[in-house]
Amino acid sequence: MFKKIQTSVGDILDFPPDVAGEGPKITITGSQEILVENYRSVINFSEEEIRLETAEGEVFFTGKGFVLKTILSTELRIEGKLTSLTFERGAEKNV
Repeated sequence: MFKKIQTSVGDILDFPPDVAGEGPKITITGSQEILVENYRSVINFSEEEIRLETAEGEVFFTGKGFVLKTILSTELRIEGKLTSLTFERGAEKNV
């Protein structure tokens, strides 16, 4: 029931999806730390690539020395040297 109320309030007040709790929120601090909130699943993880599924599509991080520091159901904290971030929604790509 709370999910329905949360979505309805978010729609009525025209909140962005990340505020309403559906879309991903990605916070990058420098090039060494990444915080991802509202992800659905980890598709691929290695020291050079991380691929996540979100409500909006897939997010790809590339870099070196990636380490998962925090893994929660709604939050993922990654440390390592980030070199690029790509977002893919179906057949179209946004960088």
